Amino acid sequence: MQNGMVKNNISYKIVKGFLEENIFQETANLYSEIFKDADLDFFKHRIKKQPELFSILAFNNKKLIGFKIAYPYDENIFYSWIGGVLPKHQRKGIAKHMSKLQEEYAVLEGFIKLRTKSMNSYKAMMILNLKNGFDITKIYTNSKGQTKVVFEKQLH
Repeated sequence: MQNGMVKNNISYKIVKGFLEENIFQETANLYSEIFKDADLDFFKHRIKKQPELFSILAFNNKKLIGFKIAYPYDENIFYSWIGGVLPKHQRKGIAKHMSKLQEEYAVLEGFIKLRTKSMNSYKAMMILNLKNGFDITKIYTNSKGQTKVVFEKQLH
């Protein structure tokens, strides 16, 4: 898996471990821009407590336009936690390509399953998960009253 790859004028950077402060700030800003219900404190806390972060960053002309962040859930499950692409860059295959890169990494690292969650309000992500071979394994309501849909995919 190469770092700094370019596809369709979009460059992708893979970062293992904590993000450098300037990239972290850009990613946090993008998270707030993409997600209407963004909780920046929760985002920052979750990232800072995950030493085995795996991030894929998508750039257009050196501007961050998308990201996908994951980490090991346990020794068998790789958890695709959060990701998004700016609306004006959606439907160009960027999220799909980041998902592919993330899955390749999870396989290389020996994980058996890939897990992610979504909500009904993010229909495009739910459709992408289903198209990419994920199964819905659980639906629940969290403490904020949000209905979450859990997706899992066997990797081996």
